Amino acid sequence: MKHILIINNAPDGINDFVEPIKKILDLIPVGFYTVNYSACLTINFSEIDSVIMSGSPQGNDIVDGHLPFFLWLKTFQLPVLGICAGHHITGVLYGAELLRSKEPESGDFMVDIIKQDPILNGMGSFFKVKQMHNDSITLPPEFELLVSSETCFNQLMKHKEKPLYTCQFHPEYFNPDLIRNFVELIVSDT
Repeated sequence: MKHILIINNAPDGINDFVEPIKKILDLIPVGFYTVNYSACLTINFSEIDSVIMSGSPQGNDIVDGHLPFFLWLKTFQLPVLGICAGHHITGVLYGAELLRSKEPESGDFMVDIIKQDPILNGMGSFFKVKQMHNDSITLPPEFELLVSSETCFNQLMKHKEKPLYTCQFHPEYFNPDLIRNFVELIVSDT
């Protein structure tokens, strides 16, 4: 059985962003466990099958403080899904510009698929998402844009050479199919 490491990007004791992810994964035959981002310095990532990186509280400026804990992302070759804070951290690590309060969204918004990908199977050409962010990122050079919106350009991106996906929105609320599709990528990679 494949196992997913869920990294909680919120401060210790705040599990609001990982609990909905865990509820989705509970319904799928896959193992998972959760750690706080600060544990990333002690994890042997060669023993990890895949990673989901959670969001963090809105307005919580985490990129600078969290970035040292995510340097492993540059060499990790297995599937990763970064959500909101995970999107920002990954983007900046790969050379994106962090846009502070230039494309904020809070609430329910529609996004458009720009390029089809297996992680978007069954999602339609546009869909509703939950947004909770002040910051956003530009598209890093090694990534391709998959989903965009009128308010925020980079809604979902994928690395051009490895199974590294990140999204600005929170699929754990309205888009469990995206998380299930991510798990399908892991399971089919056996």
